[in-house]
Amino acid sequence: MTRTHKWKSNPYQLLLMALTFFALTPLLAPGYFYSAHDGRHSIFFVAMFDEAIRDGALWPIWAMHHNQGYGFPTFLLQAPLAFYVAQGFLLLGLGVTTAVKCAWAAAFLLSAGGMYGLVRRWVLTWPQQGVSPLNTGEIERQASQAGFIAGLLYVFAPYHLLDMYVRAALAETMLIGWLPWVFWAFDRLIGEGLHRGWQTRLAVAALSYALLVFTHAFAIMAVTPLLVAFILFRLWVQWRREGALADRRWRSMAAQFGAAAAAGVAGLMAAAIFVLPLLLEGPLLSQEDWVSDTYVYSRHFVHWGQFFSPFWGYGYSDDPIGANDGMGFQLGLLPVLLALAALSLLIARMWRTRSLPIFLLATTAALLWMMTPGAAWLWQTLSFLEVLQFPWRLLTLAIFVLSALGGLTVWSLLSRSSSRQKSEVGVLVMAATIVFASAGYARPASLEAVEPWREDGRAVFQFERQHPDMLGYTNFVQERFTETPLTAQYAAALAQGAAPFDPNQLERLSVLSGVGAVTAAYSRGHRFGGEVAMQTPGVVQIRLFAFPGWQVRLDGQIVDYRVSPPHGVMEIDVPAGVHRIDVEMGQTPARTAGTAISGITLVGLLVLVLVGRRTAAL
Repeated sequence: MTRTHKWKSNPYQLLLMALTFFALTPLLAPGYFYSAHDGRHSIFFVAMFDEAIRDGALWPIWAMHHNQGYGFPTFLLQAPLAFYVAQGFLLLGLGVTTAVKCAWAAAFLLSAGGMYGLVRRWVLTWPQQGVSPLNTGEIERQASQAGFIAGLLYVFAPYHLLDMYVRAALAETMLIGWLPWVFWAFDRLIGEGLHRGWQTRLAVAALSYALLVFTHAFAIMAVTPLLVAFILFRLWVQWRREGALADRRWRSMAAQFGAAAAAGVAGLMAAAIFVLPLLLEGPLLSQEDWVSDTYVYSRHFVHWGQFFSPFWGYGYSDDPIGANDGMGFQLGLLPVLLALAALSLLIARMWRTRSLPIFLLATTAALLWMMTPGAAWLWQTLSFLEVLQFPWRLLTLAIFVLSALGGLTVWSLLSRSSSRQKSEVGVLVMAATIVFASAGYARPASLEAVEPWREDGRAVFQFERQHPDMLGYTNFVQERFTETPLTAQYAAALAQGAAPFDPNQLERLSVLSGVGAVTAAYSRGHRFGGEVAMQTPGVVQIRLFAFPGWQVRLDGQIVDYRVSPPHGVMEIDVPAGVHRIDVEMGQTPARTAGTAISGITLVGLLVLVLVGRRTAAL
């Protein structure tokens, strides 16, 4: 039975958290990097998420200000974890921009703690060969040193900093933060086997995977294959470690494989509230908007030299041949040097355990290759990969693997020192070098003042006015557009500058036929409507994209709506008289089923946790 190693706070862990704040210092300055790639998105997504939450939608779907006011089911596509983290800070009374800054900080601190814990566990539990046993204190110290260096490499990886200060990709940064925790949970599930308390370990692994899916849709397609590869590799290592008879090994491996598979399936089921609507309703959105023009993956391959170039820019990957890309894709000098050192130690047979660095090196090579033009045939063969849009997004996984490898390499090197003092000095020198090497990257191109209009629907309007090609459409839209009847109302509100923006001023209703007038209107995140006074029967248009889930009520009674051409909004028949129209985004069969599956799974996992804790206490 493998010993359970508890994670205790120590000076290396505390120092790691303290040094992480050096990567976050620009967040303390007034202003925000709105000009970063998704800088405005990270703010107005959270603002619209908050509007829906405050309107009573505990699991938001609709973002009401997109597409010049017609709205869009943004949160059907955008995984919600980062938004919920920011929402927590909003409920504490912080402003939208400040809440987003806090979410960035939380993601970075998560990444540091997770990588520290994962690599520390590997040092403590991975089988070592050719060395005499060390005392417990010495092992703990070396494990903490390895986790400390790995955590710093991860926090200060150039792409990690680029993801925040150049790309401003909040959801992807949250994914980077959560990634090591998932591998930690599955490593613990397999490594400690089905011994006492296994139920809790299985439930934790499942929940960790569910939360990973909630960080970014990218996790389903890109992280899951890597996690599966790691699980199979970990089972193989466990197989080699088992010294029992063959039939007993088979039973043990089958049970552990079953536990890992069950955790993965349970995690996916727990995430069904997001995954099922995404799969069943996502195809109703115009897919060509996400895989054409600037989103064509073939325009964003990375050339090998770019991985090692020190270039740092705040532009885009807009050069198909890579020579004039406006952003950098470097791996970082120290991670590369440590990877070369790891390879040298393997060749010289100087690793205490060879299987893990071999796996990490091979994974790194495979990930880097997949980002280069040489892998174009693979992307063409696996056509579903095109929704990843940017091959260089795999740097998310590359920095994870390289950072872990770097921490283990430093451990392998320093653990050979007979002097504890020298090894500690070496670790601190390495830490200072890591921070210093990336210090210049921990800054945005510019900071702009936080003005009221940047934190409400006017920011969405302004972005779409500047980038009309970024509008999204549903399959019900017959004729694409860049302006709507609501455009002038947003423009007038934007012209007011610092004045508060009231979405209820948006005229959501319009009389298409018959004689009548709109007498009142309201917009509240997930609910919309108003009143009309009709002198004759007629047709009223509801200025929202038609999409599954809308419930339209006329004077409190649900009525059918039809798609209003050519822009794919809604319309209903209204009799003469004064009538109230209410429109609310509600449930669909896919959403109801997803919610039920997630709820039942979470209850089952909670029961597993309780059973596991009770069993472990016996």
